[in-house]
Amino acid sequence: MSRLDSIARAFLRYLYEDHRFRPEVADFFDSPAAKAAAVQPSWSELADVVEELRERDLVATSGVGHRGAPARAGLTGSGLICAGRHGGDISSWARSNSVAVLDDPPENAVPRARSSVETAPRRVDCSGLTRVARVVLLTLPTVHARYGDTVEIEATARELRDAAQQQTPDTDRVRSLARRLRTELATGSVANTLGVVLLDGLDEAIAESGLDR
Repeated sequence: MSRLDSIARAFLRYLYEDHRFRPEVADFFDSPAAKAAAVQPSWSELADVVEELRERDLVATSGVGHRGAPARAGLTGSGLICAGRHGGDISSWARSNSVAVLDDPPENAVPRARSSVETAPRRVDCSGLTRVARVVLLTLPTVHARYGDTVEIEATARELRDAAQQQTPDTDRVRSLARRLRTELATGSVANTLGVVLLDGLDEAIAESGLDR
């Protein structure tokens, strides 16, 4: 992996781990992601990396900072996938298949027989749903929609995040909120844009939690 690739990977992880909307580019230098990757880029190197990420539509930028570099940057939907699923490895992200949303099974599908292991009680892990709900709340501000278009989606995502991160989650409530969020992403204002990306992550989190059964 080249030096600039290492810087790009660390920068994407910095944006993914930061809770702010479009954090300052300059804050990357002292971030845990930069220290963990042991990279100490110059301003010119970081500016080149941010520009490449912007051209690849992995980040969105705003303002003008030091030496002409953008003042702030935030992940796009593609950037979230690259950082969240591929650890910021752009080459791995580029090689991955296009996003495919999981479809609901046909109504007349015949369920296969379950083994004794499958029928045993399963521990519900809602950490994935918590993560997806957080990603939804961080990502929606990047959508150029009319004022109020994403209010219901944000409210549902916030309820899902709060319910899923409880020490003992109410599985029925979490399942209901996850399904409601899925419907809103599939039919709401972001259905044909960012919703496609977010749905993919939500479907995977629902399957991982076991709440789709």
